[in-house]
Amino acid sequence: TTPLDEHRSGRRVERRIEEHVRELGRRQQLSPEEAEAVAERAAAVAAVQALRLVNPDAPVEASGGKEVIVRSSTTTGQVLWPATQEDIEILSQSKLLYPAPYEVEGSVIIRLVRLSDPVTSPVARVVHNRQFGIRGNEKWQLLAMGVVFTGMIYSLGFWQLRRMQWKRDLIEMRRTRLAMPRVPVSGSPFPWRDQVQDYVYRMVEVRGVFDHRREMHIGPRPGGDADGSTSSGYLCVTPLRLEDGSTVMVNRGHIGADRADQATRPEVPSWVRIRGILEEGEVPNLVGTYARLKNRPDRNLFVYLIADELAENSGARNHTECSQALITAVDVLYEDDFQAGVRRDNPFTMRHKEDYLLFWADEHTHFNYAMQWFSMGTLIFTMTIYKFIEVMRWRY
Repeated sequence: TTPLDEHRSGRRVERRIEEHVRELGRRQQLSPEEAEAVAERAAAVAAVQALRLVNPDAPVEASGGKEVIVRSSTTTGQVLWPATQEDIEILSQSKLLYPAPYEVEGSVIIRLVRLSDPVTSPVARVVHNRQFGIRGNEKWQLLAMGVVFTGMIYSLGFWQLRRMQWKRDLIEMRRTRLAMPRVPVSGSPFPWRDQVQDYVYRMVEVRGVFDHRREMHIGPRPGGDADGSTSSGYLCVTPLRLEDGSTVMVNRGHIGADRADQATRPEVPSWVRIRGILEEGEVPNLVGTYARLKNRPDRNLFVYLIADELAENSGARNHTECSQALITAVDVLYEDDFQAGVRRDNPFTMRHKEDYLLFWADEHTHFNYAMQWFSMGTLIFTMTIYKFIEVMRWRY
């Protein structure tokens, strides 16, 4: 096949239009003036020749030059025609359409093209024109959404920085108070009465007798055994009756589910000395207040270590003091064992002072989270600006 044959085969759509015009002209009775005008337009169209496309990278023959140079070749069914000033005015003032690809199937697409721009496929142009940001004020909507999302993500980064500072202050406060001298407690009123925040995480030493009849289990929850393995069990909280009859609740530690029943570990009431750390319990945040399971003191069912709710079942006469804080034991010494020179087996896994300085997410973790949010926000903002500039430069 010759280039002329290829050009003719690519004008199938134009031939169909010409045949349709001729058929319509045979069906209609035209006046002499209309027939003359149609003949003039046909002669003008016949005089206009399609632009000959020349590959700029191809060698130039000595006998001919390059009439028009474009940056890409046309596709099948696409022809470039030189536009007159009237064509430019009409098409420039016409309404731009952004149809879907399936809506232009079998249609004729007319578009003004600058020869300095790439000549793309009509279908590819239609697909490109369908992207968000091209039509009307969509580019400003694109910019606004990008700025809003970037602001939201950056706010999460600043929130993590505030969390980092809060965690740093909390760890430092715990470290300072754990190093303070122990607070001896022999009876009511307790030193922390109505000022618990000044005594939390301080070491406390008390002497009393456990009331095993009112033992409470919090859980189930995982915990470590003596050998370091993790098993399911409960936190055991037992009221401790002091010498003057007042009560303080003691978190004795984690006990496995197989030994939670008191029948498996009978205990005789005796005087015991407790060294532990004063705390308010597991104070829930705003989400946990409404989204977590609730403790049921009336059924002796507890899921969370909350002093105020545990005090309901403690039977304490000093209920107000008992509900403000509890003691998490780190060392237990039975006076009978001390006199006998032995130390009985403790079935509970107690916490250590160092555990209060360990967090799953420490200050460094919060800093890493903040940098991740800032990086994500910067990436989204960069992509938004790039896309905005692209659609601003885009020509229909």
